[in-house]
Amino acid sequence: MPEPPHMIPLYVARVADLRINGLVAARCQSCGHVAELSVARLREKLRRDAFVRHLGAQFRCTACGHKGAEIDARRALGYYG
Repeated sequence: MPEPPHMIPLYVARVADLRINGLVAARCQSCGHVAELSVARLREKLRRDAFVRHLGAQFRCTACGHKGAEIDARRALGYYG
């Protein structure tokens, strides 16, 4: 059964608020490499009460090795823009 639509503001969104079938984009701040991360995998690895806006500092780029990324979780939160 699909999850009900809900619009959580980006500044208060937590990992638990992400839709389970969604993807979160992580863009490297150094080289611009973009990786799409599944919400299911994020929920396995991260605390569910972690703020989405703070996740970027935890990721390391697989292309250049730089630590830090810009996170775009709008689609996984129900924003379709």
